[in-house]
Amino acid sequence: MTEAEARAWLCTELPSLRQGAEEGGWTAFLEDALAVLDEGGTALDVLALLDPGSSAGQANQRGDHQPYLLFGVGSSALRGDYTCPDGWCSRRADRDARNRPPVCPLRGRPMRFVEQ
Repeated sequence: MTEAEARAWLCTELPSLRQGAEEGGWTAFLEDALAVLDEGGTALDVLALLDPGSSAGQANQRGDHQPYLLFGVGSSALRGDYTCPDGWCSRRADRDARNRPPVCPLRGRPMRFVEQ
């Protein structure tokens, strides 16, 4: 798996990961794993933390780099906008200079990515 594939998967699955973490009581663990990106780590590092038993970043028996987590996820770039996390306003934003998702200044939460 490439870094681009890992980032695409994280961007696509982050809302459901956050919901699952909230329901399962592991929100702090998820946020700690995601903080690796802020500290200069890679998306592959994050996936390895989230699922240590996966083959994230390692070749599997077939010799490719596609772990089961990314089944069906292509390497195409995602296109879309970051919008208000609660749908209260029409604000749009882009990632910051460190490539982090924008944060809603009113709610203090990451803005929601809407794929186009």
